[in-house]
Amino acid sequence: MQLTLFKAFQSLKLDDDTATKVVEALEEHIAVKIKEANAGLEAKLNAVLWLLGTMTLMLAIIGTTPVYLKLFG
Repeated sequence: MQLTLFKAFQSLKLDDDTATKVVEALEEHIAVKIKEANAGLEAKLNAVLWLLGTMTLMLAIIGTTPVYLKLFG
């Protein structure tokens, strides 16, 4: 995509430096928009990972309960 945009800007008689700056600015804009669009998904993923960790801890505690009761019960 970069090369295509660069060539399109050159065909509009923009000099190389200006065409490069425009392409870089557009890339930066796209990266920001992608990050904004993914923010909600990242939040949900973090919530799911937290829940998974909590469940794992609970299962570990439940799994060690018989050992605890046998030793100290």
